[in-house]
Amino acid sequence: MENRIGFLVIIVVHNVAKLPDLLHAWQKIGVPGATILRSTGAYRMTTWLSRVGLGGLERLLDSEDSGQRTLLAGIEDPDLLARAIAEAERALGNFDEPHSGLLLVVPVAQVKGLHKTRRRETPTPLPAAVQPDWVVRRDTPIEKVLPMLLREAATVLRETPLEDVAEVMLRVPGVQVAAVTEADGRLVGVLDLHSLANDLFFRIMPEEFLRDITDMEEMMDFARKSSLRTAGDAMSEPVWITQGDTLKEAFKRMHDHRLPGLPVVDGRYHVIGYIDLLTLLSCCVGRIEGPDGVQDKEQAA
Repeated sequence: MENRIGFLVIIVVHNVAKLPDLLHAWQKIGVPGATILRSTGAYRMTTWLSRVGLGGLERLLDSEDSGQRTLLAGIEDPDLLARAIAEAERALGNFDEPHSGLLLVVPVAQVKGLHKTRRRETPTPLPAAVQPDWVVRRDTPIEKVLPMLLREAATVLRETPLEDVAEVMLRVPGVQVAAVTEADGRLVGVLDLHSLANDLFFRIMPEEFLRDITDMEEMMDFARKSSLRTAGDAMSEPVWITQGDTLKEAFKRMHDHRLPGLPVVDGRYHVIGYIDLLTLLSCCVGRIEGPDGVQDKEQAA
């Protein structure tokens, strides 16, 4: 039998709270599996032992707050490896920054047992739809209607001042969610028009926000708003659509995050465009707005 070669991805995760997001993303793109090990930095262990002695070693490793986890994953496909690394950078942050963790990729000469045969599950039938003809449309991949749906994205960098974010959004009417990216175009956050307007008007009329404060939590939010200066300060977590997602998935993501539109990204999370809720709705009802105005879906095809 021919031996298969692959790669061992080793990630030391400092912020354990970010692990679920990474594992969910890896599962979605097809990473076969991962193993999580409790671990601690050698220097930290030396400091611990100098204080409490050798008997404290077991307590350190068994502690829930031991500080970090080590994630191991075997991958054969180089393209999947590149996507897995991109997911890790998105979920865990830039590994070059302090306290961000460590990522290693080690070539492996032989791989066995990476892929297992699974039992097929009988799909649960969907309930009857209110609009039966929408059932087919909701499962349509975005890529099939992308030319009719895609708009130019409003893309800004983390360090872009909020005033300049507004200028960028004004240049692309209809785009109500700005995509915040790194210098290489990789998505790191989103900033919707409603939040941007609140942050900007806060500086113009702070008294309107101050009079609504009734408890300490709202006071802390007031203080937070006063420190917002850039897109990176004001952005929320990254939310996106890929060309392989369906219309149903696109709507669900907008609905769950209460956003009027989302950036479209490629396999490495580089922003390639924007889709808004109204255009998505027009596609589901069979009328798509293209360059020649609104037309039936059949005409657009």
